[in-house]
This record gives sequence, structure tokens and C-alpha cells, in this order.
Amino acid sequence: MNRPTAAGTQRTGTARSGMGASMDQVSSWSRDIRLISGLILLAFATTHFLNHAVGILGVGAMERVQDWRYGLWHSWLGSVLLYGALVVHPLFALLRVVQRRTFKMPVREMLQIALGLAIPLLLVDHIISTRVMGIYFGVDETYHAVLRRLWPDRAVLQSLLLLLVWTHGMIGIHFMLRSRDAYHHWRDPFLLVSILIPILALIGFMVAAREAERMALPPEFVTDAQRMMFDRDVMWGKGGFYGLVCAFVLFVGIREIRVRTTRQITVRFVGHGTRRLAPGPTVLEMFRRFGIPHAALCGGRARCATCRVLVMDGNERLPAPGMNEARLLRRISAPEGVRLACQIRPHDDLQVQILLASRLNATGARPLQPDDAINKRGLTVVVADLRAFSALSERQLPRELIGLLNRFFDEMSQAITAHDGRIDAFYGDGFMAVFGLEGSQARGAQAAINAAADIVRAVEALNREFGAALPLPLRIGIGIHTGDAITGAVENDNLGRREITVGETVMIASQLESATRRVLADVVVSEDTIRTTGRSYAGTVPLKIAIKGREKSLTAYGFASAPEVARRKRDDAANAAMPMLAAAKPADEATEAVEVAEVATEPEATPRD
Repeated sequence: MNRPTAAGTQRTGTARSGMGASMDQVSSWSRDIRLISGLILLAFATTHFLNHAVGILGVGAMERVQDWRYGLWHSWLGSVLLYGALVVHPLFALLRVVQRRTFKMPVREMLQIALGLAIPLLLVDHIISTRVMGIYFGVDETYHAVLRRLWPDRAVLQSLLLLLVWTHGMIGIHFMLRSRDAYHHWRDPFLLVSILIPILALIGFMVAAREAERMALPPEFVTDAQRMMFDRDVMWGKGGFYGLVCAFVLFVGIREIRVRTTRQITVRFVGHGTRRLAPGPTVLEMFRRFGIPHAALCGGRARCATCRVLVMDGNERLPAPGMNEARLLRRISAPEGVRLACQIRPHDDLQVQILLASRLNATGARPLQPDDAINKRGLTVVVADLRAFSALSERQLPRELIGLLNRFFDEMSQAITAHDGRIDAFYGDGFMAVFGLEGSQARGAQAAINAAADIVRAVEALNREFGAALPLPLRIGIGIHTGDAITGAVENDNLGRREITVGETVMIASQLESATRRVLADVVVSEDTIRTTGRSYAGTVPLKIAIKGREKSLTAYGFASAPEVARRKRDDAANAAMPMLAAAKPADEATEAVEVAEVATEPEATPRD
């Protein structure tokens, strides 16, 4: 697709690239302004709604809290921030919408835009009837007076306004945080708070409004001048906002007519054909327009890197990455040629390849977004494997061997699920399980060690049950490690959907399991796991395990039998006298285990990662 260009064309392309870079910079800082102003408005709404919630205790309690809230938001600084954000946020939000070159978008984005356009219908009346009328006519803004005006005639509209504002804000916060690794730790508390605050605010509003209605207060007198000013200001406020919306719509219409009557560019999507279209849309908007499967976790706000593409041809004609895009590309160590599809607006021919494609749904009409469950979190991984299984399989009849394996995996499954673990994979004579998917990391680490103890005891029970039929007793090696791991789901038309866990933590747990053969231990637990549990365990032997890819050895602890928590009544001397790892082994093997300073794991294929 590379074509020779004349000098004049090159200069035009350079100028266009400079203009595109300038527009990208404007888009970058306008996004930050929109975010900051939205957070200010959300902070005001939160304090306002919490003030409503206090109405459960009565109107008097609401007014006492209102005095504190007025001290914050009616101050010089608070007023500048609040009213500045009230003007800036909708203006830059409209600018964001106008920058779109396609209005094919996920439903959640359409909902947020629709809420933003609907809020002024109710908000303008509320602001003018309280703050504006209070400034110009000294209208009482205390809760007992405002509640009497709103209840019961305007109670439904006021409640609807509260829900619109809160829902719009929560969608924005969710978009901002969902791509962050730490979000999953407090996503559930965030959801709980986001539901409780509006519910409590509505309850407080209704309880206090009914109390204010019963107050023996003189009726409010409204003059004709007040009515005229109220009607005029409401008309001007709503007319100004929706007039601005109409101006933006007109601008979009004229722009679309202009671009469709001018030149077109050719964009080749590797694996999805070639399209000709007018320049202007981002590559992400092109994906949406043509129904190309794509990923876009943050909705095109340059907060994630899921929409990244490899620019195979035409990269030199694209504007340089803006501040937010460059920062994100550095964070993921993106190689040369990788760009964010949501941030590049090609004005010349281009060839791109999607790096993280998302599957289409059954109808093929809408791309699915990445699963919210995909994240990086602190987990405890358990890898277990039967020892000498090859020798065992050579001496057993096939039917007997499969029957034994079925019984073995049934016992292992019960031991794992009993401690809230999840088995991610069975392979041959081993398996991998994950703990800590729910609850704290310390609880997951404790559960993993407890499950390992149950597994060891289950193997001992199987030896008692099948001892007479087995040519040699069953032995198991278990490796346990705690650290960050990536969880999510992979999907295939033939295999279906499957939950998986990957990362260095899985690899280390696998190598600890391999080390059990050399150190003559049934269970090897990393020091990180022991430290995470916050507990001490009896009968441990400290070990140094060499981990492939790491310069320093990993400190771990070996168990000769089922791990047990050390009892508090035992003093240090008693702990030192507890049966050591070598007690369960022959004397020559015990000596070898105690003298191990560095244990190198054998290089072998580990399908667990």
C-alpha cells in the first residue's frame, strides 16, 4: 500500500499530521478536564444525597448536616469549583460526543450519553428554584421549606432526578476504574455503596418530607415577579443547553456531508478485508462501523490497552501518540508500530492488525467486550502430582488404572472444593487448583494449606483401601505458592468456555511440586504463602529452591506429612524438638535432605501455566 508521493503531497500530509497531533492533544487534555469536573460534580451529589439520607432521623438532623455542607460548597472555593464544573463538564462531554465519527457503540455508552442529555430537563428547575431564587429573592433554602415545596407534587420528578444523576456518575466511575488491576478488590463494596446511597437518600427524602408537611408553618408567599423570573430563567437555562446540543448536531451533520463528498482513504484490516471510507473516524470507530470483532474495555478513553493494534503500513503518516496514549504504551512496553485504535484517526491509507480481538455474539451483530472477571490478583496456587505414576501404570491393568484415577480425582476434588478452591486443570496424574478467588489473600493461603493436608490424608486413606491391589503405595507431591496471577476465561467453538489461571505464580508452584521429589517431602510451601497466612506450622524444614528464570533461590518449607498449625502452648524448645522432615524417611535420605542448601528443579514441561 506504500505509494510514491509528490513533495506537495508530503507537505500536505505533514501539515495534516501536525493538525491531527494537535487535535489528539486537545482530546487528551479535554478528557482530563471532563474527568476532573465530573468528579467534582459527583462529590457534590454524594454529599447532597448523604444529607438526604440523614432525613431518616428527621428534618432537624438534615438541617444540621446541611449547615456543614453549605460551609463547604457555599464557600468561595467551593462555589467556583461547583459552578465551574457544572458549566465545563456538559460542554466537554458534548465535545467528546461530537468527536465521534460513528454512533455505533455499546449500550452502556449510549445509556450514559442519554442520561447526560436528560439530566438538565430536571436539574435546571431545581437549581433555579433553590439557589438562584435564594440569591435574588431571599427564598428559604432550608430543608423544611424546600421539602414542603417538593412534597408531594414534585416528589416523583425529584426522585427521578436523583436516580438519573447518580446512575450517570456511577457509570462514569465504573468506566474509569474497571481496567485497573486493583478494582476487583473493592468492586463489590463499591457496588454495595452505589446501591445503598440512592436508596437511603430516597427514604430520607420521603420520611423528612412527610414530617415537613405536618409542621405548623405559615404558607410561603410567591410574588408575580418571582414566578416570572423563575419561568424566564428556566426557559433560558434549558434553551441554552439544548440549543448548544442542536448546534453540535448541526455541526456533525455538516461535517458528515463534507467528508462524504471529499476524498476517501483505504484501510486494510488484516483478516477482515479492506474498506474505503472518508477520513476522520478513529480506528476503533471503524471497527464498530464495519462490525469487526474488537476489544475495548474502557470504551475508547485511552485508559486500557485492549484496543491496541499493530500498524503494518502507514505508521509514519500517523500523528505521534498523545500524552495519555504514550504513557499507556510505555506501561505495557508496547513494541514499535503498536498503537491504540481509539486514539488514531488516519487521514491516509493504512493497514492494521488487531492484537486482542473479541468474539462476536451469536447473531454476529455486536462485538462482545472483555469479561469483567479478567484481572490480576493475589492468589494461592496448588499443583499436585502422583509420584512414580509411570511405573504404576506399567504394572496395572488399564481398567484398574482408570478406576483408581477416577477415585483419586474424586477425592482431590472434594478436598479442594471443601476449602473454597477451584480446580483449573486435570492433566494425566496431576492437577492444579487455585485459592483466594473469594475473600482475602490470607484466607486463600490458609485454605490452600488446609486443602493440601486433606489431600495427603486422602492419599493415605487410598493406600489403606487399595494397598493389597497396588504394586507400590501411592505418593503425592504438592507445591504451593502465593503471588499475583491472571484469571479469566478462554473460549473456543469446539471446547467451549473455560476458566483459567496463568502467570509466574503458577510456574513457581509447579516447580515447587517438582522439587518435592528431591527434598523427600510430600508438600513444599513457599515462604510467601506461609507469611501470607500469618500462622506458624509444625514439622517444617527450611529449604532453598532454585527457580528457573530467577537469580535468587526461593525460600520454602517442606512437610513430611499433612501440614498442621503449630499449637500456641508449645514453646520454642518444643517446636525445635518436633519430628523433623527426616523422621519420616530412611536415615540416609534424611541426611541428604537436611544438607540440601540449593535445590535445582529439573527442566521439564509444565502444562500448568
